Amino acid sequence: MLIRTTIRINENLKKIAELKALREDLTLQDIFNSALKHYLESEAKTEAKKIVFKTHNLGTPLDNLKRADYYPNP
Repeated sequence: MLIRTTIRINENLKKIAELKALREDLTLQDIFNSALKHYLESEAKTEAKKIVFKTHNLGTPLDNLKRADYYPNP
């Protein structure tokens, strides 16, 4: 579904978009829709990669413990 809206863009940007539309036999609407879709999709991918795992120093590492450290010998 398409809706009508009004935007203000840089004059040179519009001229470049019109030339691209003419060369590729597209409408200006197609150019703007494609560009906006590409921008939004690339932003979504960038946001998904912004996962930060915070670590905290808990003192001595415990990755070298053995069963005998937890349970007495039977």
